[in-house]
Amino acid sequence: MAESATSFHFRGLLAVWLVLLSWTALGCEETVDPVLETDEVFSLYGFLNPSSERQAIRVFSIDGTLEHTRPEPMDAVVRTRNHASGEEVVWRDSIVTYDNRTVGHVFYADFRADHGTRYTLSATRSDGRETTVSIETPPDGIVAIDTILSARSSVIVDLIWSNVPRVIQAEASYVVRVPFPDGSDTTTVQVNIQSGRVEQNSDGTWRVSILPSADIAAVFSALQIQPGVTPVYLDKIIVSAFVTSSDWTSAAGVSDPELLVQPGTFSNVENGFGFVGGGYFDRFELKLDDSAARNAGFSVD
Repeated sequence: MAESATSFHFRGLLAVWLVLLSWTALGCEETVDPVLETDEVFSLYGFLNPSSERQAIRVFSIDGTLEHTRPEPMDAVVRTRNHASGEEVVWRDSIVTYDNRTVGHVFYADFRADHGTRYTLSATRSDGRETTVSIETPPDGIVAIDTILSARSSVIVDLIWSNVPRVIQAEASYVVRVPFPDGSDTTTVQVNIQSGRVEQNSDGTWRVSILPSADIAAVFSALQIQPGVTPVYLDKIIVSAFVTSSDWTSAAGVSDPELLVQPGTFSNVENGFGFVGGGYFDRFELKLDDSAARNAGFSVD
């Protein structure tokens, strides 16, 4: 039985997929090319997330076209098998209505995927035809501050992620305090900025660099505060890096979202289309000393 999407908050789980695989192009705007003359059964998109207690994937039924407009329950049984423990979990269907009034199916299950573990995810139709995908979740990462370079109007923070196959996206969240208009007290606000630079080091580790001195303009803009008029005090910076399995990119090295969403261009799915990988956001909190905070443009108590 399908459940309404309002019964759980799946959008947070799929937020990364919205960015990485152009979710709008995939289904919300119905721009995916039809799949004709194929014997494939389902198309699957999503990832297993070891940092979440709830897993969710998008499922399309293939019957001449990629079907994503029918509001009734899908003829599919979706399950995962943990290769290490042998545990099997059956997922539940949910019908999602998007902003443009189209609908889709997101299957979900309440369990935390294990780090560094192989899973098989399958979608089986009532006639026995099945689509499967083998997924390996990434191990738990180790992160540390490498360097903090601080000069007037120039602050760069470098973090190193190790023990992980890939890092493909980073975000900096600035937790700041701003005074009330009457100056009686301050309120704390968090501003999220897609600003991290990611690169792989020669030793296989991953470097994530953020530039607080460059990000501060976006912080002021988000707060609708005029620089130099209202003080903004920096409490901490939360750096989030999206860690993935090594097979997140195709064998040909293709990682362009517009290309990956096209059915058949790249797929790790057997008897179907799409891509399901393993990934999670790894978070690290840091504080700048007063000198670095001032050099970045923030006020200091």
